[in-house]
Amino acid sequence: MNILAIDTVTEMCSVALLSNKQIHSQERLVPQQHTQVILEMVQQSLAEAQLGLSNLDAISFSRGPGSFTGLRICASVTQGLALAHDLPVIPVSSLAVLAQGAVRLDKQTSILACMDARKNEVYWACYQYENNQLNLFGEEQVTTPANVKLENNLGWHGVGTGFRQFADELNVNSLVNLNAVEAKRYPLAQDMLPLAEQAWQMRNNSENNMLVDVSLALPTYLRDNVAIPQKARPSK
Repeated sequence: MNILAIDTVTEMCSVALLSNKQIHSQERLVPQQHTQVILEMVQQSLAEAQLGLSNLDAISFSRGPGSFTGLRICASVTQGLALAHDLPVIPVSSLAVLAQGAVRLDKQTSILACMDARKNEVYWACYQYENNQLNLFGEEQVTTPANVKLENNLGWHGVGTGFRQFADELNVNSLVNLNAVEAKRYPLAQDMLPLAEQAWQMRNNSENNMLVDVSLALPTYLRDNVAIPQKARPSK
């Protein structure tokens, strides 16, 4: 199984390749320079594994939420590579990737993933890791920090840039009770791979098939009208 994972939805640009149960990964903190480095990173990862794009089984990408420009870059690069080599695509939530990183690095099982969404809002979602599988608890949301809430007292672990940008607001929010916080974390492509691998293994299950045609490799913004110019948006 050979799966390439790509993430450009935050300031961090990352690529990871799963090949023969080995992971080749790269991360670069390059705000506003993703287009300059992403293809080079892909080629370097493939070279390390001694593979070509034609040897891949699928390409996984971070579908969002995240920055508008970063999401477009991630989707368009994935579309270009997949279309050229007739590969299926596996879209994965960037919040799920962030939570999977907390499983890997912090050994946590109840995770609040929270990313800065600009405009005084955060993207957030709760996840639980059970039986080697990450499960969404509730739904992904974009709200003000004051409206972030946890449904029960599981001993949640916070992770993501939302806690860096809105630490004070989240700390005084009585609905958010966390055991610990890792605020300097970004979604990383290497943490996308376990989720993409599970999707690949479920590809023949009609109810749980996450693989899509390249034409459906589209971003998920969460915020309404994100792509509409300000002057064209309806007045409130």
